[in-house]
Amino acid sequence: MTTDTGSTTDGVKDMWRHVRFLFLAFLVLWVVFTVFPLYFMVITAFKTAAETNLTVPTFWPQDWRPGNFAGVFAEKTNFNALLDSFIIATANTALSLFLGSLAGYAFARFPRQAGGENLAFWILSNRMFPPVAILVPMFFLFDNTPWGTDSHLSLIFLYLVFNLPLATWLMMVFFRDAPLEIEEAAYLDGWRPLRAFVKVTLPLVLPGMVSVAMLCWIFAWNEYLFANLFVGSAVKTYTIVIPTFTHGSQTLWNLQMAFSLIAMIPPVTLFILLRRYMVRGLSLGVVKG
Repeated sequence: MTTDTGSTTDGVKDMWRHVRFLFLAFLVLWVVFTVFPLYFMVITAFKTAAETNLTVPTFWPQDWRPGNFAGVFAEKTNFNALLDSFIIATANTALSLFLGSLAGYAFARFPRQAGGENLAFWILSNRMFPPVAILVPMFFLFDNTPWGTDSHLSLIFLYLVFNLPLATWLMMVFFRDAPLEIEEAAYLDGWRPLRAFVKVTLPLVLPGMVSVAMLCWIFAWNEYLFANLFVGSAVKTYTIVIPTFTHGSQTLWNLQMAFSLIAMIPPVTLFILLRRYMVRGLSLGVVKG
């Protein structure tokens, strides 16, 4: 009996050892498939144009060209495109967070007066339909506005269609998790509702607000479909500039990758600076005391 028990124990240990090995192998493959595109993007940014168009790709630059990063700004419009994208993304995020916070607070604290759960879900459902479905109607709608389509305002307000429902729903959840008793204590101290909202409630959901702001900002920063149709003369976003790196019939993949890496710097920097709030915001309300 002792021998059988020992054999059974050894068999279980061997089984778990194999499971751990398979799991580790899966993680290694997952990391390789995840990191390789970024690696190839980086080395392509340092290659010559001729090397990027070889039939057999190279996995290490034959001739390093760090000057590609300066070459993407040979045209001033490329830098202006990054600036336009930053203006549009920042303004849209601020507007989405402002309106979403007010709407989310109304749904969280006064659900019956605000329209109830069904209205809140209907607002979120607007984020679910395919953007291409409203592409043409939105173009004609904004074409008849005083500022037209080729302007910052057109994309700032247009992106509200997608960011505002998400901001409203998430802020509603965050406000529901904020303790109502602290607000009521502020009312007992004679504070008006607006002052209590700004001084008490908003600081409680600050991590959630940062998470919402990052999600909205990244969407507006990376959006291509509407930007490609709406703007391009007076205003350009970096997403519609990337495909324009061509020389005759040859695509300058090295400049495209260099410009893409430069465009990654703002969102990565924001995430590094705000990662503490992002982690707290994404976990806000998960654990109930």
